[in-house]
Amino acid sequence: MRPPRLRRLTAVVVVLSSLLGACATLPPRGQVVMRDVSFPLRDFRMPSGLRVVVEQDSRAPMVAMVAVVGTGGTGDPVGKEGLAHVVEHLAFRSRHAGSASVWTRMEDAGAGSFNAFTSLDHTVYQTVGPKESLWALVKMEGQRLSAPLSGVTPEVFAVEREVVRNELRQRNETGFVGQVFSWMNAASFPADHPYARPVIGTHESLTSMSLADAQRFARHHYRPDNVTLVIAGDVDLAGMEAVLMDNLPPAWVGTGAPLASEPRLPNLPEPSPGPPSKGLVEHVAAVGSPELYLTWVLPRSFDEASAIHDFVKVNLDRSLSSAMIDDTDIASASTLVVPGTRASLLVVRVVLTQGLHPDKSANKVLDRIYETWAQVIHPGDVLGREFDFQSMRRNVVTGMVLEAENLLARTTRRAELTHFMTDVRGYTRSQKALMTIDGGGVTDFAYKWLQRERARVLLVRPGSNDGVAVAAPVALPDEAPSEKASGRVTPSMLTASVAPVRVLKLDNGMEVLLVPRPGLPVVRVGAVLGGGSAYGVKPGTSEMVRYGAFRRSWFAGHGSHWGLHVSSGMRRDHQRFNVAGTSGNVGNMLALLAEQLSTTGTSEEVVMYLQEHLVPWRKVVDVNPEERAERELMRALYGKHVYGDVATGEQMELVTQGEMEGWIDEVYRPANTVVVIAGEFDPQTVEPLVREHLGGWEHGPATAVQVPVAPPLPALSSRAATVSASRPGASQGHLQIACRLPTATPEAEARYALMAELLSTRTFDQVRSKQGASYGFSSQAWLGRGGAAHLLVEGVVDSQRLAESTRGVQAAFTALAQKVDPAELERARARLLARQAVSFISSEAWVEALLTARVRGFSPESLAQRPAYLQAVTAESLKEEFGGCLKRWVVGVVADEGQTRATFQALSVP
Repeated sequence: MRPPRLRRLTAVVVVLSSLLGACATLPPRGQVVMRDVSFPLRDFRMPSGLRVVVEQDSRAPMVAMVAVVGTGGTGDPVGKEGLAHVVEHLAFRSRHAGSASVWTRMEDAGAGSFNAFTSLDHTVYQTVGPKESLWALVKMEGQRLSAPLSGVTPEVFAVEREVVRNELRQRNETGFVGQVFSWMNAASFPADHPYARPVIGTHESLTSMSLADAQRFARHHYRPDNVTLVIAGDVDLAGMEAVLMDNLPPAWVGTGAPLASEPRLPNLPEPSPGPPSKGLVEHVAAVGSPELYLTWVLPRSFDEASAIHDFVKVNLDRSLSSAMIDDTDIASASTLVVPGTRASLLVVRVVLTQGLHPDKSANKVLDRIYETWAQVIHPGDVLGREFDFQSMRRNVVTGMVLEAENLLARTTRRAELTHFMTDVRGYTRSQKALMTIDGGGVTDFAYKWLQRERARVLLVRPGSNDGVAVAAPVALPDEAPSEKASGRVTPSMLTASVAPVRVLKLDNGMEVLLVPRPGLPVVRVGAVLGGGSAYGVKPGTSEMVRYGAFRRSWFAGHGSHWGLHVSSGMRRDHQRFNVAGTSGNVGNMLALLAEQLSTTGTSEEVVMYLQEHLVPWRKVVDVNPEERAERELMRALYGKHVYGDVATGEQMELVTQGEMEGWIDEVYRPANTVVVIAGEFDPQTVEPLVREHLGGWEHGPATAVQVPVAPPLPALSSRAATVSASRPGASQGHLQIACRLPTATPEAEARYALMAELLSTRTFDQVRSKQGASYGFSSQAWLGRGGAAHLLVEGVVDSQRLAESTRGVQAAFTALAQKVDPAELERARARLLARQAVSFISSEAWVEALLTARVRGFSPESLAQRPAYLQAVTAESLKEEFGGCLKRWVVGVVADEGQTRATFQALSVP
């Protein structure tokens, strides 16, 4: 084993400086101001070839663990496409030495977050848990990696294969990640290229594979010399060697000298696109409206040179909006980079309103992409191009720093780069490479790789996918009760949401919460204004404001001047704004937010644009079965209450500019606003800045807008209310079961959260883990401003088994209304505490949680008290809540009409 060494990560920024002083002078435009950052590392190279990197980050009492296995879809045997993905699924169901499944053991160990994904060239396993669970998590990860299929029977394999099949069906009908992804790859790469094959597989390839295939695949690829493990968080670097030696399998540690690392990035010629483009290629999927996909093959990822991909993506995101102005049939455009070791794929997704002239729309996008990189001659244009490049550079660099605050995202990125570059410095090298890119280099890259003739264009029109009927596997029995250990609650779970929160009440009525969190030089500012899409006398007004309100004044500058990331959004009960950046620019952030809030308005030109672009698209989307079902479900839950109304395109069409201005005038007032500032800052320095910038806004009454009082609960009934929307020929049915809940309080919210957790687990186990009839069920409690609340459990199910699954969900409700098992409750309580604990690592999470609490009318202290609220919930109180919920049921189904009828009939069967 190599002697442990400390390595230093230096965050690259435009300007390195101490934090902003107490003076009122703000950093000038063009400066991203922050202190230097370092993360101590230990780099272990095991004799077996396993690489383990440990990073110390003590901001929260949590640890993240990411394992990269160097195989993905390209490792699948021909005809067995999707095998790597199936093995990834099965690894969670493996059992070692007669233990429970890895999934169950991770929950018992307190892992608040665990997931995995399979990509083109690698598979990634991600886990986050309390620091007290480090030993147990390392042991489980070692067992899973060394024996990913241990204890997996043919019956388990058959069920999990059906889960993957349902994942394939589900993603087809959401129109992007599944079949559309496969179409893009097939169109973009030569037929014999490894990336031309579908990572998730096909129904035919899934049917052809067996447990023996999976076992051979695991033996070949799950080897210590093909794995990199990165552990980051609140760890003791000096003691990590003992943790690894005591908990990893001896064969995965090995003896003797460490194996030499073989290169993992193939030395290949520059990638070329597939066969010459044949023009627009059409496919059919269950999308809401027609969608265009434009793709370009780029150089590989996972090395320093690929840092330029970030610049290209960011610039395209900013520039494609003008294509929407030129073509009224373009509703939105977004970009994505799919990384690979042989090549990468740039994807531009364009949502169309009606798809009346897709060729014209595609050409508009291609024209805009060309104009983005076109050479200019006029000196003024040259200066403008350099200014745009520097703005883009600041945004990309700040985004890199903001991502680093997310422990899991940073750990995953470090694990991927370390694995493929075979260098623990890969993460730092990638950051430094980002800063060496100049405008000329970006332009040269675009001219070489983003030429029009290299583009491949796909059109996906709305339609039904052909369902593939297969024999359902035999349902698995319940896991033996002796294997289900009770949930573990660690000290870190109880203290993770505790932090000093300082409350300022400004003279203008605004409330500002300060949450200093040292550790990384990042600050996030969030603001909420009471109201949201449900607010307003005239339906549709708030939706027009959502898209048509803008900041009228720019004296405080644009966010890109300091690399600030600015976003906004409207939810049912509030409007939200977010500004994120480096600590030294907190004053700029507050000045920008203040100007945003105080000068928001709209214009005649914008309203006309929305009427020409947005409203037609919304009318098309309104007839989508999912949209219709959502409107009907909310109406069934809340009736004529404001939360029961979901605006339509027809309603939006009748809204005038004056009505939009009136809505803005009512909602945008200081007394209706709560601001949260979280991150690394000195409160004594920031408070004067808050009073200067936010306290100077004077507008409207010194009260918040009217709070919508929660409507009375519906009358109890033995029969469920039903709503449905037809999707002819659908291969899956979307099932939603909801019920209204009594007026929410912090104590009630804890009960509702536990109800959702119990239902999620039961329905997930029944419909996915035992039957394989769904990719998964989830449940959540929605709480709105004013105390309104409802519980929702939903999932998409193999259409042939929709009625069966509905009976299973009904049985779960009925059983919980009759008895809540105390041991089951304890496990659910531990899972919620673990999930809450790992969610409070970043400043972003603190902003989100505090703003949500204040929207609901809860005190800031309710966050620290939530563990106590959860621990106070009794089985009897939950039984009573479930009993009332069962008699206020609303069932929504989106499926083929025949399946819908069978599902509703199943509800009447005892």
